[in-house]
Amino acid sequence: MSPFRLQILLACLLFFTACSGETKPPPPPSAEEALKELVRVYKYIEYSKLPLPRKPEDFSDYWDSMPTAFERIKQGEFVVAWGIGRSTAAGAAQQVLVYEKNAPTAGGGVFTSGRHGQNDDASRV
Repeated sequence: MSPFRLQILLACLLFFTACSGETKPPPPPSAEEALKELVRVYKYIEYSKLPLPRKPEDFSDYWDSMPTAFERIKQGEFVVAWGIGRSTAAGAAQQVLVYEKNAPTAGGGVFTSGRHGQNDDASRV
């Protein structure tokens, strides 16, 4: 075998060995990202004056806008206060709409109903 063919064979072997390594899948989106998806959906529902979700299936029209949150709701990882929306009423900023199942005991993401100031978004407790 000629040296040139040997070099080509070696180069191909190295190339295919390097390319055959398995890539790790990206990590799943965080719970905070999923809660932010829900914030956007609740804002859309409010803006469009649509009925508030009362069961997990009510989110099915929005699954493409909240793929991570939708799965977490279906799997029971998020607890939803069904039929409650965002509010401007006094004290409503503390009304919890959605939270991670382990948030009360171990801390986790929470989405409150207030529309003013910092409570307008998902946060951690």
